[in-house]
Amino acid sequence: MAKISIYLNANASQSAGSYSQEEFRKYFFRHEVNVHAPQGIDALNDRINTDLTDGTEYIFAVGGDGTVSTISQNLINKNIKLMVVPAGTANDFAKEVGISSNLKKISHIFNAQTTKKVDAININGRYMISNGGLGMALEVAKRVNKLRLEQPTFKKMMKTFGKHTYSAVYAQQMLAKPFVTRKLMIESPDSPLLDPRIETALILVNNQEYIGGKFRVAPNTRNDDGKFNVTIFLHKNRMDLVKCTLQMLSGMYPKNDKELISFETDKLVLNALDDLPLEFFGDGEIFEESKVLDISIAPSALEVCTYKGTEILCSSYTLDKIEMIQ
Repeated sequence: MAKISIYLNANASQSAGSYSQEEFRKYFFRHEVNVHAPQGIDALNDRINTDLTDGTEYIFAVGGDGTVSTISQNLINKNIKLMVVPAGTANDFAKEVGISSNLKKISHIFNAQTTKKVDAININGRYMISNGGLGMALEVAKRVNKLRLEQPTFKKMMKTFGKHTYSAVYAQQMLAKPFVTRKLMIESPDSPLLDPRIETALILVNNQEYIGGKFRVAPNTRNDDGKFNVTIFLHKNRMDLVKCTLQMLSGMYPKNDKELISFETDKLVLNALDDLPLEFFGDGEIFEESKVLDISIAPSALEVCTYKGTEILCSSYTLDKIEMIQ
């Protein structure tokens, strides 16, 4: 029997409220299950700190990538396992570790006790688990978060369109907003750039292949190899950037685009070359502004339940049979 704390985020776009306490207790009846819905970040952090000291073995994060990220801040390099229960818009991290929204299948994966240690990315002391960046993608994240908070109809639309919401908002931003670039100094031991001074409309920092559920931005990136991917878009105008990102959206990586720079590293520093601070988003959340972004890898920082894991702690079911259990 395992001790499990389940955290619900009722504000998630797919609504964590769609998972009832009775359902969790039904599928995890052999275990000690405690369900929480903390009001505010301080209450959440206090509750998780209690979990870290009272013998809790698993934390279930029920929500989207933002929920996973918020909870994970407390779990980095701690001896406690994370199960993601996707109830957000893109659910990028849940997709990466092979977790669907079917609670019955989630229970089978949990019972198979398959886990994987994944890297986290440290940005000025705050951790990111999946993908993030600055520039145009940040504006999309800000726009989605603003509409979700201010317009109930938009939140309902997100439930209907799911991950396609980000594609629609990206298209709207690209067509309606000015094409804005920033001048930066980029420092990394692995950067292929001859001149560290760049002008860019978009930089993405990736711990996995997809961002926003659809954009295939880093095809060869893994979240367990002690590296993260940096993708820099050096396009000089709107149409060239649109052409490049549309290829990514369609699943065709633009290998021959000379204005697209991509490399793997464990260290990156971005300095603003003007008087404006840099804004960064990670896992769909907006980070604190700073003129310098110091980005590094935290290897094997978080242990997660996964369908794609390689370490099987229990031989009850093999991975190839989990999908067959209904």
